Amino acid sequence: MSETKNLSEKVEEINAQLRAFGREAVQEIKMMKDGQVIGQIRYGYKPQYVFDAVNSVLLPENWRYEVVSKEIFDNQVVAEVKLLLRIRVNGNDGDEWLCKGSQTGQMQIVKKNVGDAYKGAITGALQKCFSLLSIGSDAYKGLLKNVYFSSNRPPAASSKSQSQQRQNQSSKSQPKKSEDDEMKMDNNELPKIAGIKYQRMNGIVVATGNSFDKKELLKSAGFRWDGSDKHWYKEVSATQ
Repeated sequence: MSETKNLSEKVEEINAQLRAFGREAVQEIKMMKDGQVIGQIRYGYKPQYVFDAVNSVLLPENWRYEVVSKEIFDNQVVAEVKLLLRIRVNGNDGDEWLCKGSQTGQMQIVKKNVGDAYKGAITGALQKCFSLLSIGSDAYKGLLKNVYFSSNRPPAASSKSQSQQRQNQSSKSQPKKSEDDEMKMDNNELPKIAGIKYQRMNGIVVATGNSFDKKELLKSAGFRWDGSDKHWYKEVSATQ
């Protein structure tokens, strides 16, 4: 009972974070055919914001997923995904993984890119799994349409992105470095992740490459998601 209560409190905290993101985290969901909208327009949370909120509260090491099955058709990929949560069991030495059921997601194949369609299908299935926990409940309660059309947008005082502003502020307070100096990094401070490379500019480390399946590792290493430039970054000291 205490574990259920604890999980409910965490779900409320996750939903509070999603609401705090405001309009930036909400997307319009349309079904298109021959250039025309078919069916009802829906409004939901962007997947990356959901995963960020879940990772922030539950922590990446306390949840995972398993692909139960996948099917590749001519025009789409369908994947069934099972969500598991780590829970503490009183009286036992170790933790256990609780399965919250499985859900199916699907994604259209665009320009024969089966890989991206597969990832999209998994993402869609995971969001449905999260909804079983009432994570992102405002979406299926129909409360996000007003958020989407609200004026609650990030301040746009400058056309520069947030990461550019951080870099410019840092460069004003630091002496100009050569390109070699900028690329010198303490590799022990960064995770070695297959397919991920790092770039350093004025105290900001940017992770480049395919980070879709690596976001949990990057999050646990202290990286944060920049929604403006769509990349993971980490602030480092000038001595690194």
